[in-house]
Amino acid sequence: MRNLKIRIGSGLAAFLLAAMAPLAAWGQNGPGISDKEILLCSYQPMTGSTSSYFRMGKGADAWMKHVNETGGINGRMVNFNMVDDKYEPARTAGIVKRFVERDNCFAIVAPLGSAPTVAVIDYVVESKIPIIGAGTGAAKPLEIQSKWVFPLYPSYRDEGRDLVKFAKEVLKAKRIALLYQNDPSGKTHLDGIKSVLAEHGVQLVAEQGYEPKEVDVSSQVLTMKNANPDAIICSCAPEPAAKFYTERRKLGWKVPVVNVFFGKSPKVPELAGKDAVEGVYFATIFRDFDSTAPQMQQALSLLKKYYPQEEPDAIHLWGFAAAQVATEGLKRMGRNNITRDRFVETLESIKDFKGSVVPNVTINKGNAPEHFIVREMSYVVYTNGAFKEFPVPWQK
Repeated sequence: MRNLKIRIGSGLAAFLLAAMAPLAAWGQNGPGISDKEILLCSYQPMTGSTSSYFRMGKGADAWMKHVNETGGINGRMVNFNMVDDKYEPARTAGIVKRFVERDNCFAIVAPLGSAPTVAVIDYVVESKIPIIGAGTGAAKPLEIQSKWVFPLYPSYRDEGRDLVKFAKEVLKAKRIALLYQNDPSGKTHLDGIKSVLAEHGVQLVAEQGYEPKEVDVSSQVLTMKNANPDAIICSCAPEPAAKFYTERRKLGWKVPVVNVFFGKSPKVPELAGKDAVEGVYFATIFRDFDSTAPQMQQALSLLKKYYPQEEPDAIHLWGFAAAQVATEGLKRMGRNNITRDRFVETLESIKDFKGSVVPNVTINKGNAPEHFIVREMSYVVYTNGAFKEFPVPWQK
């Protein structure tokens, strides 16, 4: 019994020491901050039907690798922990719970997905963990009244409104049809589109949804064609967008199309064929990689260095933008007192920041609606095998 008591006591002592170790390592700093490391986390669709979106994670990771190779952040290396959620919200919920309760991540940076982010955003803000630049335009994460959320780009609702304006003023459409992903992203686009139809004198003659894992959209395309629209709005990710353009070509249907920005990818003409995508318009939120801006050329160089097999596209830039803003905030805090509250305050102090793939970043004080990293949409047209800038009348 004496020996048993000793073993129990030693085990308890070891447990207490282990429990105290993080506190000793963090000291005056917040969770995820040791003397040598900053732990940042991200959920990504590394595998599965939407794995092309993992380009966002690769862009963010390329930037984090560059930061570490150039000395880290104020003497600390970034441990960027990306975990595969397969774009499955239930899986995302378990992963984020581990990020917060087991791993003690300092912040979540550049995560991907509307449905996954909607599924976890309440828990994230209740846990008071910053989430920086999530790849979603779904309404809930962008409108939530929380200081912990820093959205990457404008709401899909706002984009939907802008796309109706584009269809009316550029495509001269009075009758439009919509193909949308049946999840928070597509439904938010649908809400935005419907909210401005009367204002622009446009009629929505067909709205066809598809499931995120759906591999055949031929019936939806046929239904839209039979409705005889003047133009199509495609609220589609790259793979389903390619399926739509393939089906449109099979039918010999020449209806003009504008695609939402998250579907702008070299993957689309690669899968559908260049001819099938010729003349399609795409919304966008970033300069292209062929821009001469030094920030863009640096991003291109880093992507080629760390992910040489990748074909650079806009989704990589989502990751770069979120990672660059997060590391800029950490850098500005200095070496000591690295807390989550202070991180939020520091991000809110960023004004006219030009060290990113985003031309100008200004973050205001407040909640998610005041925290956007990117604020404006622009457009390109796919022609002669390339995406080319397309100035819209209201931005000239």
